[in-house]
Amino acid sequence: MTSWQPSTATERALLAAVEAGDQTAFHTELAAGPLLLPVSPTAAVDEPVGWPTGRHEGVTHVVAYTSPMAIAAGLPGQSVSYRVSALADLAVDWPDDRWVLAIDAGLPIGVRLTADELRTLAAPAVEAERPLREAVQRQDPDALMAALLRAELVLPLRPDGPATRDLADPEFPWWGLPDEQGRTSLPVFTSEARLRQALGDHDSVVVSSLQLTGHWPDSSWQLLLNPETPLAAALPGEAVSALRDWLGELRHVLDDAAEQERQRRVSAAYADPSTVGVPVPRPASDPVVDEGPDPDVPLRLQLVIPHRYLPSYLDEGYDRAAGLVHAWHGPERDTPVRLYRRLGLLGAGSPFEESDEWVAALRWSPGEDTPEEWGRGQPRMESLVVPDGTELHCLHHDGRDELLARFDAAARRWSPA
Repeated sequence: MTSWQPSTATERALLAAVEAGDQTAFHTELAAGPLLLPVSPTAAVDEPVGWPTGRHEGVTHVVAYTSPMAIAAGLPGQSVSYRVSALADLAVDWPDDRWVLAIDAGLPIGVRLTADELRTLAAPAVEAERPLREAVQRQDPDALMAALLRAELVLPLRPDGPATRDLADPEFPWWGLPDEQGRTSLPVFTSEARLRQALGDHDSVVVSSLQLTGHWPDSSWQLLLNPETPLAAALPGEAVSALRDWLGELRHVLDDAAEQERQRRVSAAYADPSTVGVPVPRPASDPVVDEGPDPDVPLRLQLVIPHRYLPSYLDEGYDRAAGLVHAWHGPERDTPVRLYRRLGLLGAGSPFEESDEWVAALRWSPGEDTPEEWGRGQPRMESLVVPDGTELHCLHHDGRDELLARFDAAARRWSPA
């Protein structure tokens, strides 16, 4: 075994995790980095690529490395070709549950994973990419565009380009590449892991589909999605323009809905049209009976969020929250006004009103790190990072409880329910 030093950002992070004894950080970096699988030099160009295997202690191992330097250290003196894959791809295509994946065998960052361990480690990425993978497999352009709407896009930058990262800047370093027909293609990736798989460590910027389509540099350019990966697809410039127009229409619809809600609230604050401009107290609502928490429902925590912040969660993947953490009372036991009164959320300057038709709430199960006092006794004013698996609900005035989305902490986004 020759001497080895980490040569990529992934390897440096893996080694740091090993030295710190941080298995969680190690697995996180491993799942996000590229894996290089040696290819037999005798393999024909047009035949399916096989699995590089070896036998150790009677068990078949698939051999993989995290960089060319790792291959050189693990297989010294050999000239080795390789294909680049991602942990998620290996998990999806794994050929035999009896086989073991050996990554960087013999190196300080070496690890062996059983089939079950591989699938568990890759599960968040596999689930996050499922809509895109299915769209690519079916060659369904509509499903592909729908998947793009939900994805956080990673845009590689032109090497040695200007320092600006503003897509609206005329000097932005777009990296258009010619294809075999001479057409300009713009590579775009759906995750850092996919970018690393194709390009290695490369400078990039993270953008939303709205930002990218709104600043598309040239209608003749095609969008090349996840090139050099199993999730590769291409969209012509016309499709990108259509997506931009559709997103623009959607934004107008949302803006109109927000304006209508604002006007409804203004109207509700007055007794009748003849007194416009003169606020008067509204009649007191009928008494609302609060039944208390359902004793048969396991403890779940809840936090009400103002209406205006809902798009930040659903559209921008917002993962912070602040407010009164309290216990959910259970199915059909709450309405917006009941929550407002119980939590003391009504009053001057409050974003909530008794006339609200609905309210959004975050709801999650307490975990090992959750303070014991949360959800027990009086509500507590807290600021927190949204836990993985948190649900975003819409609670209607008639008691209906509608699940809107769940938070995926690994992908840092809200997946529609």
